[in-house]
Amino acid sequence: MSILKVNTIQDKGGNTLLSSDGAGTISSGGAITNTPAWRVGITSQSIAYNTDTKLQYNREHQDTDSAYDTSNYRFTVPTGKGGTYLIGAWVRIGTGTDLEAFYILPKVNGSNVENNEQLRGTAVNNSYNVVSMTGTLQLSAGDYLEIYGGQAAVNSNFDFGYSNEGMFWGYKLIGA
Repeated sequence: MSILKVNTIQDKGGNTLLSSDGAGTISSGGAITNTPAWRVGITSQSIAYNTDTKLQYNREHQDTDSAYDTSNYRFTVPTGKGGTYLIGAWVRIGTGTDLEAFYILPKVNGSNVENNEQLRGTAVNNSYNVVSMTGTLQLSAGDYLEIYGGQAAVNSNFDFGYSNEGMFWGYKLIGA
């Protein structure tokens, strides 16, 4: 058995990939992190009947790479950061009688994603009227991701982000 003892592992260009503080704590120089990562909240908005509407997640809580734009409500994959992303979103809706008539879904570059039914979120909690979705997407540098919502419950506008409750989040998976 061999033992290798080093404090720092660098790539060919001298960039630190891993380092140790000598006490067993390892940190990466950015090579082994789930970034970019973002988490944004929503402000209540009115959604029209039978229409996909971009949800306005505009309250930034985390944005490691400054890749989320709160003015156009989208995450854009930074240069060199393409890969597989775990994403999720949820939103509280105003009281409704037919919660199955509400949904949220991601769109990449303004279009529905392939196999969108796998990522289409529906009501999950009747007590709090929450609609949520989670899944993985393959994204390339420059792609942008937005969350849309819709309702077919009442033939008038309906409140999404009730009491300003909702979150859109995601991060790049390590090694993906």
